[in-house]
Amino acid sequence: MRHLVKTRAFKCRHDPHTILDWYYQTVRLVEPAPLGKPRSRDSKDDPYLACALCAGAKWIISRDEDLLVLQKPFGISIITPREVLARLG
Repeated sequence: MRHLVKTRAFKCRHDPHTILDWYYQTVRLVEPAPLGKPRSRDSKDDPYLACALCAGAKWIISRDEDLLVLQKPFGISIITPREVLARLG
């Protein structure tokens, strides 16, 4: 990834390697959990639900109406970015 940042002449006020290093140390790869049946009106959204379930996520942050109407599948709240700011504020 460092090579990609250098070759694209990425301009940033802060060293992007610090952010990338933190990201790679923090993230964890998960296999999607089986959902049993389609859950969202848009079948392309189900993999997001499956990964959030496997990861033990508390929130999915989205503006996608097909996800938002589900409200809280599997105990995972689906909220907008605005709601996140309100909850954290």
